[in-house]
Amino acid sequence: MMTLEQIYSQGTSTYETWRLCNAEDFDSPAMEYFGNQLTYKQMDELIDVYARAFLKMMPDKTKSVTCCLPALPVAAYAFYALNKIGVKLNVVSHTVLPSDPKRYLEENDTEILILFDGFFPAVSAAIEKTNLNTIIVVSAADGIVTIPHYVPIPIRAKLEKTHSAQTIKAALPRVNVLSLDDFISIGRKNTETVHSIYKKGETAVILYTGGSTGIPKGVEKTNEELIAMGALYNQNGNLDQQRNERLLILIPPNHPTAFVHSIIVPGFLGILQVYQPFYDKNAFAADLYHSKSHHVIAAASHYATLPTCNLPDGALSCVRWALCGGEPVSQELALSINNALKRLGVQNPYMVIGYGMSEVGPLGMVTLGVPELLNKVGAPMRGVLARVVDDMGNEVGNNVRGHIQLKTPCHMKGYYKQPELTKEFFTEDGYAQTGDIGIRDDNGYYDIMGRAGDLIIASDNSKVYLFDIERVVYKDPAVLESEVVGIEIGGKKVPVVHIVLQADSIGRDTEVIMRVHKLCQEHLTENQMPWGYKIQEAFGTNPISQKRDYQSLALERDGYYMVVETLQMVSFQRDFIRGQAS
Repeated sequence: MMTLEQIYSQGTSTYETWRLCNAEDFDSPAMEYFGNQLTYKQMDELIDVYARAFLKMMPDKTKSVTCCLPALPVAAYAFYALNKIGVKLNVVSHTVLPSDPKRYLEENDTEILILFDGFFPAVSAAIEKTNLNTIIVVSAADGIVTIPHYVPIPIRAKLEKTHSAQTIKAALPRVNVLSLDDFISIGRKNTETVHSIYKKGETAVILYTGGSTGIPKGVEKTNEELIAMGALYNQNGNLDQQRNERLLILIPPNHPTAFVHSIIVPGFLGILQVYQPFYDKNAFAADLYHSKSHHVIAAASHYATLPTCNLPDGALSCVRWALCGGEPVSQELALSINNALKRLGVQNPYMVIGYGMSEVGPLGMVTLGVPELLNKVGAPMRGVLARVVDDMGNEVGNNVRGHIQLKTPCHMKGYYKQPELTKEFFTEDGYAQTGDIGIRDDNGYYDIMGRAGDLIIASDNSKVYLFDIERVVYKDPAVLESEVVGIEIGGKKVPVVHIVLQADSIGRDTEVIMRVHKLCQEHLTENQMPWGYKIQEAFGTNPISQKRDYQSLALERDGYYMVVETLQMVSFQRDFIRGQAS
């Protein structure tokens, strides 16, 4: 069998790479959906059916297909089928699409939208504003279809078809609406031979940045860059994932991390993908337990639910590695999560925190086997270069805070139709400007502290980084999660603290706030001191980024405690002067 490196060097499509990598294991299971498994051979047969359907429906192969789905096997079939015939896939979230439907559909030359039926209410009004031709409706109940001995998915309310092709057609009469069964039928009736197409340097997929720091930007990835990702992860041990081991797939494919780690890398390396389409952090522990997976990739906000989950001791003994990424993690939270992983029997009982971004990988730093890293992201992967620079772009030494820059062999082709932004993103010597602040220690391990824009400007024009305040708040053992945001009061932004308490501290709000306030007085400057503290039952999830929703926290004005001489409840909705509430 050819290695990924050999395949990469000779040049081919992502689909052909997938086939070559699994040629000697084609009868092994490739994916699982609620107990139903599909082998590589069966998956390839279904990919061919999808490809023939797309050929029939798309006379113009320069157009694109847009996918708007949760973590469903259909996303993988569609990508590999389109890649086989040389058509690019545009992957967009149902929360991003309504914000600018013409941009995410028409400007990407989309003729066909593959849509999860449960997302229809969120995007129906947006679709009416475009000239979209065709919608293929997919239900969670469709699952893995057209395979022998298919076991029906258990009847659950959340798996029922919420909007059929008929109801969507009635709502959008000008659009051609097909069920997934209709689409597959078109492919089965089309008997033409599908020829695999590869064009060097052509865009294979458009993915979108998380949207946590602004409007999501389209990241173009070529076949070469997608295959380079697989080769990069392969030569770095691919996070110690072994062929035929089970990987729980939770994150929707519109996230570049999910697209790479659920469709590209597992597909290349023979990892069994176990799909769970309902991305719910509060069900994370149960989903991981029932999946019997060896590996999982999730955001820190998901892992933060483990210390308070009701799973019995040793319940996650199947899990070998727990990979986290996408959000800064405090030492205290990492320690709390690691203690939970140990209690639950995870074989390597500590989070492995990876770091990267959509534009460059998305994984650039990760280190296995070093539990004492806690919240550090480890060292750059083999083949990745990293550096820390000051505001002027000059490289700084160890233990000095600065801007993180990365250079990888699988960076993006560019931002779709945004050449100026692409040019600004890269330095003259080819490093990506990540926009993150971090420090490299004497062992070469990196601590990513937060976004460079995660700050407010104080009255003396000094920078106040909100993550510096968070790190102090986390020193109190009663704090499970914390988020510091800036809110506008009297024409200027000031920091306020949101706290989720550990289970044994719930109901002790005033006691905890007074302790946290004292810690802030001891460790922070006057400009850094929080104006208020608010206890939250739990943090919500941003519908676009699927990370902690700090944007909505910045809109909250009521229910804060403020410490003047005593602790008092205040509302920042009213006129407010520091030291007294009006």
